[in-house]
Amino acid sequence: MPRRIFPLTYAVIFASALLVSTSGRAETKGAKEREARTACLAGDYALGVRLLSELFVATKDATFIYNQARCFEQNRRYEDAIGRFREYLRAGKALGGAERADAEKHIADCKELLDSEKPQTITTPPLPPSRPEPDPAPAPEVPSTAAHQKSPAPVGGSPGLRTAGIVTASVGTASLVAGSVFNLKSNSLAQGLKKTDGYASDKESSRKTYATLGWVGYGVGAACVATGAVLYFLGSRSDGDGGVAFLPSLAHGQAGAVVKGAF
Repeated sequence: MPRRIFPLTYAVIFASALLVSTSGRAETKGAKEREARTACLAGDYALGVRLLSELFVATKDATFIYNQARCFEQNRRYEDAIGRFREYLRAGKALGGAERADAEKHIADCKELLDSEKPQTITTPPLPPSRPEPDPAPAPEVPSTAAHQKSPAPVGGSPGLRTAGIVTASVGTASLVAGSVFNLKSNSLAQGLKKTDGYASDKESSRKTYATLGWVGYGVGAACVATGAVLYFLGSRSDGDGGVAFLPSLAHGQAGAVVKGAF
């Protein structure tokens, strides 16, 4: 004979299923509340407010609007917090006097903090009108002595010699630089010739040529720099009557200069 399930059994099964469903929703709600609280405390107010919005839509509980306002307030979003507290007062129709007073106090605190963060404008009072100063007495006329002043004495020296000295010294500097370049090239070739199978007659010839050019550059450069200094010195002291001649002197492996002049 088949066993019958009595109505009491159906009721027990239905109650058990309802209890399991309610328990699952409660656990989900609690987990979301914890996640929202953690996000607000960590500074992620956007995530916290979004989770609280989902909880309010699911439960219609105005407490979640209050929590949104507190989340904004904790993260220094005072304007948004004021708007959420006001929405909490509007949506919470069954709020008691203590709850409304608490929300109003938070609104006042947010307004005070918001005003303290705004830059203060300092107004400067207008200055009193100043009294007109009397006209100063005219200064006594001083007879002009421009006619009795002597014209400044001409500056001694020869600009031409100074210019020649600067040009000669510049040429000497360039020659010294060229001599350094040739000397570096000669040393580089010499290092290469020291290597195994690195000797070649054409390389040795090039090394000697670069070495010779380097010493010529040093000699001519030094001579030109010295001559330029002498010309500049003579140009600073000469009255223009003297004359100076610069004659370069070159010999095998040597370079120099001869300065002739009268002063």
